Amino acid sequence: MPILRYNGPSFYGRCPDPATADFTRGEEREVSQMWVDEWRRVLGEPKFTLVGDEGVTIDAGLDGIPDSGWRNSDIKAWLVEREVTISRGYTTKSGLLQLVALHLNPPAPTPVVVEAVEEIVEEVVEEPVEATEEITETTENDGE
Repeated sequence: MPILRYNGPSFYGRCPDPATADFTRGEEREVSQMWVDEWRRVLGEPKFTLVGDEGVTIDAGLDGIPDSGWRNSDIKAWLVEREVTISRGYTTKSGLLQLVALHLNPPAPTPVVVEAVEEIVEEVVEEPVEATEEITETTENDGE
């Protein structure tokens, strides 16, 4: 949220928004970005100092795709519309723009390589066994 500081020239100064209390010199107030956008034309230096202002969103490419000219809040809204998950912590503008780039150009899916396992099949080769006749001499014992 932007912080608005009243610098003078007088000790008390009128707030540009009639619904808000007047300022005392040196006083700082946290205001919304919407409020700043509404009253931007009268919040100039040296009377006021504005810290944390995101500026106006300017679409450099006129294509509706976030770029460095966009506000953080507008980039976040664009990502939420497209159901992109944003981390809960603080994310910088460059981090948000990286999410945009990743959403628009998703990484190519890595092909799943399944290595073919060669089955080792032991072939049992049965060779025909040649019949060999063993000639056995039988000796007849005549009982001698």
